[in-house]
Amino acid sequence: MFKKRRLIVSWFLSLTLIITFNFSNSTNAAFATKSVTYLALGDSLAVGQNPYMRLGKGYTDILSEDLKRIGFLQSFSKQYAFSGYTSQRVLEDIFNDVKKGTGETIGIRGNIAKADVITLDAGANDLLRKMKRTEEGLFIEPTVLAEVLIQVETNLEDILEEINTLNPDAKVYVMGYYNAYPYLPTEQQNQFLPILDQLNAAIQNATNSEGAIYVPTKDAIAVNPKVYLPNSKDIHPGLSGYKTIANEFWKVVYPEITHHYKNSIFVNGVYQTFEQDPVIINGRTLVHVRGVFDDLGAEVSWDNKTRSVIIKKDTDVIKLFIDSNKVYKNGKLLQIDVSAKIINDRTMIPLRFISESIGATVEWEPVTRNAFIAN
Repeated sequence: MFKKRRLIVSWFLSLTLIITFNFSNSTNAAFATKSVTYLALGDSLAVGQNPYMRLGKGYTDILSEDLKRIGFLQSFSKQYAFSGYTSQRVLEDIFNDVKKGTGETIGIRGNIAKADVITLDAGANDLLRKMKRTEEGLFIEPTVLAEVLIQVETNLEDILEEINTLNPDAKVYVMGYYNAYPYLPTEQQNQFLPILDQLNAAIQNATNSEGAIYVPTKDAIAVNPKVYLPNSKDIHPGLSGYKTIANEFWKVVYPEITHHYKNSIFVNGVYQTFEQDPVIINGRTLVHVRGVFDDLGAEVSWDNKTRSVIIKKDTDVIKLFIDSNKVYKNGKLLQIDVSAKIINDRTMIPLRFISESIGATVEWEPVTRNAFIAN
């Protein structure tokens, strides 16, 4: 999933950086963003149940991995997500401030209070437990369906209201459900899909009324349902299905955590601003990022006699020369395709090469043209 969203550039990336050695003029505004604490609440989809009754990697795990890749994840917990949970069970856990998980001390309310990002999926089990399977397909009495829809919408409103009371600053994302029965005959699916739409409408109504963000998944899973749900006797996605669901969340989570920034640099989840704005020369992105190496724990110095940049991190020493493709790492000669240069009294050096040489990673998001650097 993430490979489709993000281009992982080659070793000698055309992304380069500008480092100033007039240290007093460098600015590093590191307050606009931060790494997030992510809490997942809900049913078997949140906990990651696979199509063969085992717990593993679900969409919440994949979403947390995506956040970690770009340096935005501080911590992740799904210890309050459980297979079989209804909206009522989630609500009761919050009201009762349950404590679950090894060594848990603060309970679910405390975890909600400290979370920056919360995902929630609940409501499907409320419906499925009331439905009956007949020779004609899935069936539920209209009066029972109406009761379920009211119950789901009311419970979700109460859950979201309580979350907002405990943590009004948290970003809350609520999942809409997909068609879990793609193997049923078309006629039977056509009977079930309107019911699913009503469930999702109830979930979306509650989400919108409480100021949370609704994340639909029905259309995305419908693109290739029998691949995403590989077991005809089970309603849970396989890994590709969970990746598809995570991708739907990523579409709304990514711009929110990056504050919709474009052409920006983030170091360990922190937005960086400097005197020199990024520029593009011959297809190369140049950024003034003196603070990047400070935040990565590296030391930067300038050798005026040899006109070289020296970067030290732990036991690694990198040395580049202005207008030269030669680079030395720990005394070993290497070649780079973009030489170090001086433009407007700023020294420009290859970002990916230097970052990876000191143990950091660089991710490039081609749509927003954002660069993410993380330890």
